[in-house]
Amino acid sequence: MIAALVLLTQVVIAWVNYGDQIRLSGERAQTMADMTARALSRPDWTTSYGPSLQALGLDPGFRYAVLRDGTGGVVARLGEEPRGRNFERIQVSAEIEGGAGAPAAGGTPPGSLTLVLSAEGLRANAEKQFVMVLGASLVLILAFALALRVAVRRHVLAPLAHLLAAMGRVERKDWATVDLAGRRRPSREIADISAAFNRMVEGLRSGDEARHLLAELERTHGQLAEANGLVMESLGYARRIQQAVLPGPDALRHSGLDLAVLWEPLHVVGGDYFWVEEIDGLTVVVVADCTGHGVPGAFLTLIVATALDRILHDRALRAPDAILAALDAAVRGRLRQAGDGAGGSDDGLDCGVCVVDRAARKLHFSGAGLALTVLSGDTITRIKGRRHGLGYRPTGREEALAATVLALDGGETFFLMTDGVSDQMGGASRRLLGHRGVAGILQRHRDLPLAGQVAALERDLADHRGPEPRRDDMALVAFRPVLT
Repeated sequence: MIAALVLLTQVVIAWVNYGDQIRLSGERAQTMADMTARALSRPDWTTSYGPSLQALGLDPGFRYAVLRDGTGGVVARLGEEPRGRNFERIQVSAEIEGGAGAPAAGGTPPGSLTLVLSAEGLRANAEKQFVMVLGASLVLILAFALALRVAVRRHVLAPLAHLLAAMGRVERKDWATVDLAGRRRPSREIADISAAFNRMVEGLRSGDEARHLLAELERTHGQLAEANGLVMESLGYARRIQQAVLPGPDALRHSGLDLAVLWEPLHVVGGDYFWVEEIDGLTVVVVADCTGHGVPGAFLTLIVATALDRILHDRALRAPDAILAALDAAVRGRLRQAGDGAGGSDDGLDCGVCVVDRAARKLHFSGAGLALTVLSGDTITRIKGRRHGLGYRPTGREEALAATVLALDGGETFFLMTDGVSDQMGGASRRLLGHRGVAGILQRHRDLPLAGQVAALERDLADHRGPEPRRDDMALVAFRPVLT
């Protein structure tokens, strides 16, 4: 279309130029005829026309000239009368004024000059110009077509091929995108389509990755659930084993004590341990808080339970301070803490031992890191043992173990507990409950039976914590000696 418009424009320009040249040649011919007619305008022009007529023949485009008198008769001719197509010649006429006789009636001039010039040169020039315009137009069309083909191939076909190839790879879930830069940069429309395609690919890739991640997450969740199930099953079995090393209901009923027990590990198993047993007319009450909680603490309770069984039955120790000393040595040996402690662990336990002699109405207590709480009437007393616990790497600053002897009159209630009971964070100010807080709870519920006191203590501890989680295992043995 553009080439056709250019060709038409050039043809119109050539035609206008040709018309201008024809017009100018006609004006020139008319001027020549007028000048020759004025030169002949004298009385004897019919006989003296020769030089003027011959002067016309000197023009390169001259073809024919004829002089006629007032009657139309031919006076003289020069050249051959033209034949053929009229557009190949330019013909003009001029009147000759004056002459041998008077003007004819009606004012008819006495003569006329008809001049014919050739237009073949102008036509040839016009044809040559047209051919040149046509050739230039054809060259322009070919150049335009070639440039268009190159541009279409580079900026349309090649990007389309890349886009189709990328679509094929996307069908195989190979998330390929289209490069919008480089030498073969796509056209604006294809660039917009390619950009939209790239966004779609990114969305599909994200969605596919999300699906893969979700599937992987589900598989991992399933594996974790299976592993957690195995762990919980193992922990449940470990809890049954740990409970098996605690005193059973028969031992508690035949202990010679009115007692209630709170034993609540922070997790399924824990590091708090207690033991109650009547041996040789004496009732031994032991509460221990081993290092850590969960599985590590539970392992330590097994060491303590085994060592305590040998101390009470094989070695037949009955004094609480002697029991603690023997337990300290057993734990240190088992954890390889003897000597300088090289290579051994830095673990141990806080422990309290009460030995109740109901016949003598006496209670012997010794503690290492644990205290004995005594509630008598409205008075509550806390009897501390030594500050340092059992086990751990020796520092050389450990205090000697000692026993405290208390007389029994039948009105006392004793509480031997781990620090997990008192270390309860909560309340509006998020404060630690502490031993005073526990003592206040015990005093408020002193008139309840022992089981009711322990249940009320557990409820008040939960109320104090509120949304705060527990921080440690809890173990408490509340007892009253049954005196005869």
